[in-house]
Amino acid sequence: MSMSASQLNLFDTTVLSGELASLWSLDDDQPLPEVSLPSPHSFRIPQRDFRLKGLRGLASGWKARAEGNLAAIALLGELEREDRNATEAEQEVLARFTGFGAGELANNLFPPTGKEVRKGWESLASELEQLTTETERAGLQRATQYAHYTPELIVHSLWNMVQRMGFRGGSVLEPGCGTGVFIAARPEKLEGKIAFTGIENDPISARIARKLYPNQWIRSEDFTRA
Repeated sequence: MSMSASQLNLFDTTVLSGELASLWSLDDDQPLPEVSLPSPHSFRIPQRDFRLKGLRGLASGWKARAEGNLAAIALLGELEREDRNATEAEQEVLARFTGFGAGELANNLFPPTGKEVRKGWESLASELEQLTTETERAGLQRATQYAHYTPELIVHSLWNMVQRMGFRGGSVLEPGCGTGVFIAARPEKLEGKIAFTGIENDPISARIARKLYPNQWIRSEDFTRA
């Protein structure tokens, strides 16, 4: 293939001339230079506190609710292994963790000693065992007696009442915070004006809360002894 003088002149006078010339001169057998691509986690995800405007979009049906809990536990393990903050989309997954306090969840996944998991729940129980340690499962089982999170509609109503009473910001203690629905539902006009301290006895719930609210103080302990 022949090239005109104008074409040669174009290569000589553009900023691409050096790169194109080097590519033009490569032999067929010469290996192409390696190109290093940035790691997908080479950038740092900012510390962002999750905020809930409406409802969390919890799944309907107890098996689906259990699957949502397991998805949150699996994601928590991934975030901790990679030692990173959660993205906004990942925080939405974490926020759907509701614990196993509901009777259908507690009885089907944590049967009394000596009894087997109820038929049809074996795969969910097996996945829970794979995702957690024996100590973590014991914590989740203990929490079934009190893991009954307040519905979002009630939480929003309580925040409205507190504002009508004159609350304009300050320090807020949330004992037995679970994954922090009250923290998530903080009013937009009070954003940045509240310092939360959340206390949660169940370690997994507390760890999820820390990924949801990295800028707040989440303590994993029994609030009756804190």
